Amino acid sequence: MLRLVLAAGGALAVLAAACSADPEVPAARAADPAEKPVVTADEAGRILKDWTARHNKAVTSGDERLWRAAVTGGLEAPVSARVRTYGRLPASTRITLLNPVLYVPRQTGGTAKWFAVAALQRSGGKEQQVLALFVRSTDKDLWRAAHWLTFKGKPPELAYDAEGYAIPAPDRGLPAAHAAFLTSGDRAAFTPDAYTMGARTPSYGNWKADAGRIAPGPGTSWALRTKDGGSLVWYGLTQQRTLTGGTEQSLPADVRNYLARAKTKPGGTVRAGWQWLAIGYAPATGKSTVLGESVSLTTAR
Repeated sequence: MLRLVLAAGGALAVLAAACSADPEVPAARAADPAEKPVVTADEAGRILKDWTARHNKAVTSGDERLWRAAVTGGLEAPVSARVRTYGRLPASTRITLLNPVLYVPRQTGGTAKWFAVAALQRSGGKEQQVLALFVRSTDKDLWRAAHWLTFKGKPPELAYDAEGYAIPAPDRGLPAAHAAFLTSGDRAAFTPDAYTMGARTPSYGNWKADAGRIAPGPGTSWALRTKDGGSLVWYGLTQQRTLTGGTEQSLPADVRNYLARAKTKPGGTVRAGWQWLAIGYAPATGKSTVLGESVSLTTAR
């Protein structure tokens, strides 16, 4: 089943044979000899240790070049915007990842590698559950975080192959369905949560916003098969909106701070972009749902 925290002690574990022993899990195909797990438990431990060190160095340096060695995909633009707005952050923003649990798919040698992690993130004396996803394009590349989301609740249980490894799955059009709802209110393939409902008509102080544009991306989505035959999907959405007619003081703080750091006066028009990071569930049949999301500013001018 999908667990978010292991027993205390910080041990790293790949969800493997113990999960596949569940009698309710449907029988899975035997692994193709050309496919192998992306990482072993020992390799994953080294990957997370190395990545955490790179993250902590970047967050306290305010150097975009260091961040580019730590993040990619939907995380890249929000992180760059944060660095440009606030510069380096204090040492209290460094993180430690505790009790990580890995969701490791088998993949053929020719594809970009990825795996997901559930962990307890400790930073500044506080702890929160996170679901993250790490990728690399080739065996010579650094592992980078492509998705990072604070997560509460209980996601659908995953399915595993005969050796206990997670099974890659299609995204079943979930990112496009989410974008379609935000654009036009289309519910044909998607059931929104409260946050997504509110995002269709957001408030920007006394500024008026156009309908804007929103689309899946950047890059791909990632999905693992759930126990009931559906897909648990990690994905991003990019959004652009034009705001008109308001006052500088009523702009959202992140937009106002970004413009101030760029020494740009908003005038009567502000064009802003945001990055959504989301995790959702796409059933084998029926409508998809979003289980959690974050929205971060990427640009303003």
